[in-house]
Amino acid sequence: MSRPRAGVFREAADIAYYFKWSKTDIMGMTKRERFEWLSQIDRIHEEEKKQRFADSETEIQRILQAKDETSLKDI
Repeated sequence: MSRPRAGVFREAADIAYYFKWSKTDIMGMTKRERFEWLSQIDRIHEEEKKQRFADSETEIQRILQAKDETSLKDI
């Protein structure tokens, strides 16, 4: 049984958006190849999410430290 047409187009749209590949290139891939590239997109998203979290934590610590330093000046 083949995948619903909408599913294939969703996969192709995601791959085209992230990797800027042509429709011809993507539609020429096997289901397995598309799945592998979609897995790479998921991996990229996870890494970016972890980096954003780490950056947020660093920024929070910087703000708290600056606040503490300001509070100490007031004493």
